[in-house]
Amino acid sequence: MANPTCEQLREALSHDLTKAGSKLCKVVDDSARKTFTAKVDGAILEFSHKQSDAGFWKGVKYYGSGSRSQIRIMRKQAAEAEKV
Repeated sequence: MANPTCEQLREALSHDLTKAGSKLCKVVDDSARKTFTAKVDGAILEFSHKQSDAGFWKGVKYYGSGSRSQIRIMRKQAAEAEKV
């Protein structure tokens, strides 16, 4: 299985965030920091380019300068993505 590019990961994350019930959000690739950032419902979500678990997106959620909390969002499987 080939490693996905950053663009493919960004598109997959954007799709998975939309499927998770949030409004359509724009995922930004911050290649200097090697993170993806999205603003969803007033919260800022950050996900690393390298994900240790193939079944979940693991990241950090925070509001402005407030406290941070870790989050996990289920990934859509690659086989399901090809069907759509």
